[in-house]
Amino acid sequence: MSKFAHQLRLTLRYVLALAVTLVIGGTFGLVIMRLHGERLLSVQTASMAPTFRPGDALIVVPAKVKDLHLGEIISYQSVQDSRVIISHRLIGVDFKTGWLTTSGDALRTTDKPIPPTQLVGRATAVAPHLGLLIDFLRHPIGLALMVYLPALAVIIAEIRRLAINYKPFSIPSV
Repeated sequence: MSKFAHQLRLTLRYVLALAVTLVIGGTFGLVIMRLHGERLLSVQTASMAPTFRPGDALIVVPAKVKDLHLGEIISYQSVQDSRVIISHRLIGVDFKTGWLTTSGDALRTTDKPIPPTQLVGRATAVAPHLGLLIDFLRHPIGLALMVYLPALAVIIAEIRRLAINYKPFSIPSV
């Protein structure tokens, strides 16, 4: 094997190890976040620009209406589709009913008030561009390239290593 081929193989091995480490570390981090009730949400629209933009990600922690403050960014389930989570700035709270009024920073109108049962939590951090990776992983090709392919490469490498190092034992004849 040439020196170039050896270096290339070594480099690929390091890149693979880094990718696997990042996937495992990211998964572990997401599990820890989920255990604490936190969510990582991908931003899909520019309604909050310039605070955050499409392709960013938000870390959202659970919150109660009584703990919210005007001006905070909150996340809530859409009244029209509970699978959609909207993150807008809190601009009003009706403390008698608990209903919340929000508005996107880039929008000229306020949102319709939402009941407190729709509240997901308060946004605590923005991770620029991380939402792009989250969105990519939600597609089959992204999942295959970022998770299944590195896992398959690790399995193949391990099988090759075992095949090289495996020495069958022989049964002594009597």
